[in-house]
Amino acid sequence: MLGADAVVRSPFALVLCAVLAACQRGRNGADAAVDEEAVAPPPSQPFALRPQAVDSGAPRATEPVRDMPQAGATVRIPAGRLRLGSAPGTPGRDPAVEADGVEVEVPAFDIDALPYPNDPSQPLRLGMTLAEAERACSERGRRLCAEVEWERACVGAAGTTFPGGEVWDGNTCGRGELNACATAEGALAMGTHVAEWTHDTLDTRAIIRGAGRDAPAVQHRCAARRTADPAATGLDLAFRCCGGRAPTMVYPREVSRRPFREEPMTAAQLAELVQRTPELERLRLREGLAMFLPGAITEVLNHGATTVQSHPEYTFTVNAVRWSPTFGEEVLVVAAKSRVGSWIAAWYVLPNNGLRHAASFLLRDDPLAITLAYGASRREVVWATCWGCGGESGVIAYDESNRVVIVQR
Repeated sequence: MLGADAVVRSPFALVLCAVLAACQRGRNGADAAVDEEAVAPPPSQPFALRPQAVDSGAPRATEPVRDMPQAGATVRIPAGRLRLGSAPGTPGRDPAVEADGVEVEVPAFDIDALPYPNDPSQPLRLGMTLAEAERACSERGRRLCAEVEWERACVGAAGTTFPGGEVWDGNTCGRGELNACATAEGALAMGTHVAEWTHDTLDTRAIIRGAGRDAPAVQHRCAARRTADPAATGLDLAFRCCGGRAPTMVYPREVSRRPFREEPMTAAQLAELVQRTPELERLRLREGLAMFLPGAITEVLNHGATTVQSHPEYTFTVNAVRWSPTFGEEVLVVAAKSRVGSWIAAWYVLPNNGLRHAASFLLRDDPLAITLAYGASRREVVWATCWGCGGESGVIAYDESNRVVIVQR
């Protein structure tokens, strides 16, 4: 048994690896929006194998309370690489606006230790427009921080998920003193009590980072992006100023992809993919490993006493399918067999065709033919060993929590 929350759906089928949990996307105010139709799809790329491991270590605790800084104190952030955004499958991730863990180079800069006025003896300055925040920083010989700088200061040198650690402690970070939640490099209250303006915009909206103290935990992720009207006044928005050379990179923008693209795969490519995916390698699925032949489609439909022609809403295939269930997300789905039985697996597609395991489903000791079918709904790919037979089919679905699940029905 691999992972948690594995579920037995029938006497002959076993879910071997539960998907990564994802929290429902929190929304606070107006959402960031991208016009999917206005963005050209990327060019078709050949299949490539670059599975990437995910840190599975124990959660790191919140950084200890720091002493309150002097008025005007700044934190120096050295130049270096930042893995911008979040990996697909991350709880709370909004795939439409968050980069897929893209590595960028961020020049050295310094950032105010606290939000403006950066003075622990004075209350935070809230309710200013974006232009007023820009002007306030300029009057100090500084500039409003870019969102890339804000994210780099938030994650710290260790690359934590939340400001100060891998877990969100609302009582400590959101309701405690401003110095109760510090990043490893000493930036305090990074979006813990109120959200903050950044210099960047998305179309006509301004990017804000962080969230109010009572907001859902997922909105406090360092990678979380939301937007606000830049001319709005009276909002509970703070800001902080930065110094040094401003970064020149533009935050990566998601593109529209076709919902389904077949991805023919050789046996050698399949074997390499399985070998480099720890969740499957532990099961020794390489033994007798093979893709299904096209005749499997006829076999599956015959078992269900039906034909391809009777289901024009579907395209049936035994190829791997590159699937975009929602704007900004792409998943690779494969059905295959090996000595331990027939199985289905799904991977989140990362930048540069990297892959991250999402879910697996094994028909243990049942080398039954499997066909995939797509087209009736963008949010799912159907699988079947007997079309329309109860308990012998199911879906690979992208659920309301933005996670991939493989189920029987």
